[in-house]
Amino acid sequence: MPVIPTAMVGGFEFQPPGRITPRLRIRPGVRFGKPLDFSRYYGLEQDRIVLRAVTDEIMYELMKLSGQEYVDQYAQRSTVRLATIRRTGDDDPDE
Repeated sequence: MPVIPTAMVGGFEFQPPGRITPRLRIRPGVRFGKPLDFSRYYGLEQDRIVLRAVTDEIMYELMKLSGQEYVDQYAQRSTVRLATIRRTGDDDPDE
């Protein structure tokens, strides 16, 4: 089954962070990318390197669609969260 990358554009202009009401003169939109085929990875769903490659490919397509910079933060947050869980035994360190 293909993955169709989809990105919202104009959201920050429509309602910037910290602003309570949206700017109604601005119209956010949605952009759709070409379908991505990951059938070449069939049978490798449990391989972390394959999962990372698929994630990076999807994120790169989203970056192109949205015009935003690709920042590798999702992995950093997960790593810190897992380290906190292992250290404290707390399964929800954000509380």
